[in-house]
Amino acid sequence: MAKLNISLPDATADALRESAGGNVSAEINRAVLQRLAEKEARRIAAHEQKNPPKYSDVDLLRIGMGMPL
Repeated sequence: MAKLNISLPDATADALRESAGGNVSAEINRAVLQRLAEKEARRIAAHEQKNPPKYSDVDLLRIGMGMPL
């Protein structure tokens, strides 16, 4: 597991400690994972906008159920 040192404004650090319920590392980990997931969702959305899917979600459901399109 990596150990990082970060600098935060005092007010931010105080609010983080208060909201973290005693586990600042877990709170920061959750925030970073959420941020990374949001960035990935935006990347996927941009890709799909430039490269629209060939089939709609309904089409894929029908294909998965063995139904004709």
